[in-house]
Amino acid sequence: MQFISINMQIKSGTMKKYYKDYKLVSKTLPNGKVKRVTEYIGKYYTCCLSKTNLKRMKFYYLTLVLCSSATAIGAGFINNLGSSIVYVALPYVSLFLPIAYSLMGTIGFINSNEKLTQALYDKTKIRIRRATIWQMLLSVVAILGDVFFILFGVDKDLLQEELAFLGCMILVFLINVLFIKLQKRVVYQVEDPHYSD
Repeated sequence: MQFISINMQIKSGTMKKYYKDYKLVSKTLPNGKVKRVTEYIGKYYTCCLSKTNLKRMKFYYLTLVLCSSATAIGAGFINNLGSSIVYVALPYVSLFLPIAYSLMGTIGFINSNEKLTQALYDKTKIRIRRATIWQMLLSVVAILGDVFFILFGVDKDLLQEELAFLGCMILVFLINVLFIKLQKRVVYQVEDPHYSD
């Protein structure tokens, strides 16, 4: 009965994707009782950087994510006419989802050790990389949309606000290009306990 309930806990919720990385084992407690607990048997990812370099990278990650977020939020306060046009507004608003994921992944990365389980690796390294790529793509779409609007639809009186918004989107793109290059420096070595099997 206890085996079934623990097994169901492993397969439900956030563990559903990673349930094969765990197995149930019997553990004898100091009072003599036997308890079934889960044990991690999946891959480990060990960072190849020294502790000081890893701390530095964590600081750089947080700085770049906050700069990208602040620039995107600041672009919304410009209140330019182009941000009410669908082909500019849609990629701009969509930009906040990958920014949120990037921030969540970075916070997880900052709180992690040098050795990560498969789930932590996916929720930090992989999540940050995907979110950064999405930010780059969406900022490019917003840039192209705003350039099109500047060339064909903006009044000369409103040009300054449009150029400020365009500058913010270019800055978001450049920050994420720098961020993706920085991510390539954080290399993990895979330790697979089943490699010999």
